[in-house]
Amino acid sequence: MALIRALAIHIPYDYRSLDSIDKNVEIVNKVRECTKKYQFNPWTLRLIFPSATDLHSMGKYLKELFSVFSEDVLVSISYDGDLSKLHQLAELIQEYKKFYSAVRCDNDDALQKTVSTIYIDNKLDPNTYTRFAIVIGSWIETPYFPATCNVSNTLGFSISLRYVDLVYNALFRDSRDELFKYIQEIQNKAEQVSKCCGIPFLGIDMSLSPWREESVCMIIENLINNKIGFPGTLNAIHSLNKLIFGLIKKLEVKSIGFNEVMLPVAEDAVLNERVKEVALKLRDLVNYSILCVAGLDMVAIPLNLDIYRLAIDMLTIYRVKKRTVAMRIIPVDQEPGTALKLENFGVTYVVYP
Repeated sequence: MALIRALAIHIPYDYRSLDSIDKNVEIVNKVRECTKKYQFNPWTLRLIFPSATDLHSMGKYLKELFSVFSEDVLVSISYDGDLSKLHQLAELIQEYKKFYSAVRCDNDDALQKTVSTIYIDNKLDPNTYTRFAIVIGSWIETPYFPATCNVSNTLGFSISLRYVDLVYNALFRDSRDELFKYIQEIQNKAEQVSKCCGIPFLGIDMSLSPWREESVCMIIENLINNKIGFPGTLNAIHSLNKLIFGLIKKLEVKSIGFNEVMLPVAEDAVLNERVKEVALKLRDLVNYSILCVAGLDMVAIPLNLDIYRLAIDMLTIYRVKKRTVAMRIIPVDQEPGTALKLENFGVTYVVYP
């Protein structure tokens, strides 16, 4: 069943101070009121702030912010400061379970410092790594966490969708009209919510992303009549990307963010199964990022893997692709094939290299 995966409120820099927390609460309450009025019900509610450079101030702000917001509000503040202080960012992510963050790297030195501090020096709880990403290239403003940042420094809201079922039916059951109708209705309702709350609607990230049995991998496998990784896989992923771009153009969707196929392993039941079967390896996922996948996402990897070399490969993909990619990995001191239980995601498996 299709639904709004996330509604993200983009909060500008002027509202990111201790004196402005009441203003943020007012904004969130108004958005809640308007979404309820128009039956525009997001699965998750999120706040996206501009990047921060002072981790001490960020810590003070997060403490106050989470003292007033309920458990169902997720918060993203990415970091654009001194990389030698990344251990403080790791501590904040570990402390606040609803806090997500990312670091932007566009050169070898930045990657080496980030990998060393976040993944090697700090042995964090695996669940903490699900809330951190390395962004390679420019910041992307998207409702998808954690690889996001309010780069426009504007007040507004964006949404993402869970619509795998509609895409599947459009491709294999000739139900294109149902897909078109849903997207048009969602966009129209978003504009109504915008007028109601007085906050601009910034757009939809039309990325095709899975959630457990709502599997993007299943669509790929149906397109090639075989398991992911067999000949035709890259073409199938590329075809799905073309479908996303085609929907944006045909339906005149106001778009924002990545707008690409996403393959987060721990969030896709079929991808998880292929990792368990060793039908899908880390090298495959990296290769898919070359063509048209937003990045390496929600992948549990053995801690003894050379994470810096993996990050350099992703940097190379960015340089070839000339589009921002992200890397969200979960290093664990476990052998490939080992089951790993994650909060909010269930069981995933440590990938083979």
